[in-house]
Amino acid sequence: MSNEYIALTIIFAFIIGSTIVGMIPGMNKKMSLEEWAVGGRSFGRWLNWFILAGEIYTAFAFLGGSGWAYARGGPTFYILGYGALAYMVGYYLLPAISPIGRKYGLMTQPDLIEHIYQSKILGILTACIGVAFLLPYLQLQLTGLGLIIETCSYGMITRVPAMLIAFTLVAAFVYLSGLKGVAATAVIKDIVMIVAVVFFGLYLPIHYFGSVGGMFEALDAAKPGFLTLPGGTKNLDVSWVMSTLVVTSLGFYMWPHFSANSFSAKNPDVLRHNAVFLPLYQICLIFPMLIGFTALLVLVPALKTPDMAFMTIVQKTFPGWALGLVGGAGALACMIPAADLILSTSMLFTRNIYGRTIGKESSPEHMALFARVLVLVLTGMALALAIFVPNMLVNLLLTGYSGVTQFFPMLVLGIFWKKATKIAAFAGLIVGEILVFTLILGKMDPFSFAGLNLNAGFVALTVNMIVFVALSLLTYSPKVDSEKTAELKA
Repeated sequence: MSNEYIALTIIFAFIIGSTIVGMIPGMNKKMSLEEWAVGGRSFGRWLNWFILAGEIYTAFAFLGGSGWAYARGGPTFYILGYGALAYMVGYYLLPAISPIGRKYGLMTQPDLIEHIYQSKILGILTACIGVAFLLPYLQLQLTGLGLIIETCSYGMITRVPAMLIAFTLVAAFVYLSGLKGVAATAVIKDIVMIVAVVFFGLYLPIHYFGSVGGMFEALDAAKPGFLTLPGGTKNLDVSWVMSTLVVTSLGFYMWPHFSANSFSAKNPDVLRHNAVFLPLYQICLIFPMLIGFTALLVLVPALKTPDMAFMTIVQKTFPGWALGLVGGAGALACMIPAADLILSTSMLFTRNIYGRTIGKESSPEHMALFARVLVLVLTGMALALAIFVPNMLVNLLLTGYSGVTQFFPMLVLGIFWKKATKIAAFAGLIVGEILVFTLILGKMDPFSFAGLNLNAGFVALTVNMIVFVALSLLTYSPKVDSEKTAELKA
């Protein structure tokens, strides 16, 4: 059997096997919307661990990290820092969210915002923005999967049919099993992913240069300064890295699906425990970078698509069976996070847009069916974006982070600061999002100011925070606050 057939057989064994595992929780069981969307709020430490950790090892970590190492060098190291900082935020934030969700039957991030500020309009606005930024994140997973299968088939299958096949299967198990299906498959995905990136991250530098240190010495000799800032770029310097770390660490838990994942925990201690140990996962993110650096030295001619560095060097070095194993791990890294994103996007639209407008009189049964059907619609939309509007994987993620980070003032201060007001939440969010779109669409990311190159999301968040705090202080009323508190406790 030829290399391409061996590789494809292994990949589709991973994909189909995971799909079956994901379908099992929903077979022969009629799930309520709460069971489907937040797992019945029954996840213990292990299931919740894999749901939360599943968002670390995505197409971004598997392909994007190695792609940035290959193309940009030193700026890539920001990836090692943002997760570790984000878990400090999660340690305090997620255990505060979970009991509120259980007490008031909340299932989505806009549910939480609506509850905090007693504003349906603010909840709808948050949902619309969440959908707008979740779709590019979902597109990232689809694009990554297409790249993987195209490479593993040695060009026999192009990325478009590859994406169609795999994400039809993803939509199937999300439709049937919801969050429980995502959690079951996340266990498989994380184990396979860690083994793959650690093995190849160590083997490839040793194989070509004798050691990891030898690879770095060769890289420094071939490309002096590539491993320092700004590396292979002109403006991704220290100020960009610092501002990006702020945006990505504060924005990490602002993605809408993390609220649903928090609501799935059976108690706050589950979330607190996992926040302590999840930084261990950050260690594994160094290995895709080692692969990218090795690929830069080994692959000639240079790649047109840097995100292909991981797959291409494995293809060059190993026979088809090894490429199939890597491709299978990568396919799961795309599929499982995508399943969580599809589920969350479906719930945002169903519960917080449709359910708060034309569908407000709908029965629970109708809403549950609508959410499941929407899974199929959203998968089709993301496929269209991935096919017709491709982009570099890390760029897609950074764009999404800049947008969702604008939720931080109204969500975090809304929970922990009693003077947060609805007017301030509206104003800060709108100002922040307008700035994000203006800067990114105007190609002013990074934004140059006073000799600094700042992440566009950081600039927007700074202005957002100033507006939010200032307006909260101006519009806060102790009387309104006491009435609001009494209503929330009712």
